[in-house]
Amino acid sequence: MKGATLRLGDKSHEISAGDYVVFPAGQKAGHCLVNDSDAVCRFLIIGERNPNDVIVYTDTGKVSVRSLRNIYRGSATVDYWEGEPTE
Repeated sequence: MKGATLRLGDKSHEISAGDYVVFPAGQKAGHCLVNDSDAVCRFLIIGERNPNDVIVYTDTGKVSVRSLRNIYRGSATVDYWEGEPTE
């Protein structure tokens, strides 16, 4: 039976029951767990859920700012000085 697939950056790794994965703070690669089978996939996540986290969703270009409780599109960036008086 096929296990779940861990996507880490541009690489994929098949994982099976009993495997574990650790993501250190500040890791720059996006990651997700994908179950492409019809079998049930149960997993446990242990984390801090820091209220100041900024989460980048690399597949969709969204950015979540947890402290603001908002999700933004990364493509909606603006210049630092846009709308600010400069004189």
